[in-house]
Amino acid sequence: MRSRHLLVVLIVLISCSFARAGIAHAKARAGDVEYFHDAMELDEINEREEGTGQTPLMAASLAGMHLAVEKLLDLGADADIPEKDGYNPPHGVAFQGRPLAARALIARGIPVDVAHADGFTPLHRTVWGRSPSHLETAIVLMSDGGADVNRVDAAGYPVAHRAVGERKGRAWIDALLRHGADVAYQVEDTGDTLLHAAVMSQDVEVIEAVVEAGGDVLVKNKKGLTPRGLAKSLGLEAATNVLSRTKFARGKEEL
Repeated sequence: MRSRHLLVVLIVLISCSFARAGIAHAKARAGDVEYFHDAMELDEINEREEGTGQTPLMAASLAGMHLAVEKLLDLGADADIPEKDGYNPPHGVAFQGRPLAARALIARGIPVDVAHADGFTPLHRTVWGRSPSHLETAIVLMSDGGADVNRVDAAGYPVAHRAVGERKGRAWIDALLRHGADVAYQVEDTGDTLLHAAVMSQDVEVIEAVVEAGGDVLVKNKKGLTPRGLAKSLGLEAATNVLSRTKFARGKEEL
């Protein structure tokens, strides 16, 4: 009888714990700052949600609830606790494009340039997003968080190469160049510079931006192609014309 009573008590406690966690996560996602208070136990603040593995801090970060992020961190929330796939709040704000939440993490000293096991940093992850807020988040990570714009991912590509490959457009490449993207870097496997990547994107504005930033029109990749040679081989007349004008303006020899 006593064993049965203890089992019932244990089930009730577990049920209450799950209910409490569910409420905390819902409040975090809704940005309900008033729910979180100084008397809360750290176990509740850092409790991982069943199924997602998210803490309230991760839930607030993904939802972009920057005031909740600030409050949870002030209460001692642990930003190193990952969700079920190993992603932490900096990766969450990057993936969802949450610039204010990113700034809140940075303001409280949370590192935002740590790579996940997949080899991508939060800055790399912003490139996958499609909204203007992803670019805003990238700028916050670089300007406020000191994220290294030239850090390469697991495949050896820096953020600028990825952004050009994803055809993010001139606004993205201008922002990355302002923060020090290296136009001379050559990908180890291909030898492609950022200008080669720009040519392959077929975006004339991006090509012009890289040239204006000092992209070398004469450097060859591992196939022996200069950016202009690559443009010609792909039949890209507009890109070829831009690079030809650049060559003659600088007095370069024929490519």
